Amino acid sequence: MAEIITQQSGLFLISILYGGFLGIWYDVFRAFRKCRPHRDILVHLEDIFYILSAGVGLFLIFQIFNRGSIRFYVVFGVASGAGLYFASLSKVVEKVFEFLWQGVLFVLGTSLRCIFFLPKLFVKSLIKSLKKVKRTVKIIKSRK
Repeated sequence: MAEIITQQSGLFLISILYGGFLGIWYDVFRAFRKCRPHRDILVHLEDIFYILSAGVGLFLIFQIFNRGSIRFYVVFGVASGAGLYFASLSKVVEKVFEFLWQGVLFVLGTSLRCIFFLPKLFVKSLIKSLKKVKRTVKIIKSRK
């Protein structure tokens, strides 16, 4: 009997930790939305991705630790872990993720500008040259 209680309490603690992890995972998406506002359809797709990933994780917890049995105390543990996380650490962690996302977006934007700078410069100079050729061709045609 003591072994079953130990196993159930361990599973309850794992579910609390998983709830905290889900809170952190949600803050990743929330920080990205604050740094880079985007359309509702993309927000909905992000939410669907979050829900599917959270569901897969919960399914794996049930499969690995509880042989596929759904237990109310596991769901309660996940909700408690998420609630504790949002009540205590969420604001700080969200600010950290906002800072990280801003850094990632800055580096990505700078890299893309550097990558596309030379081709853009080449295309602009090519267009200028073609416009000069076009003017020259017009002048030659008008003389005839």
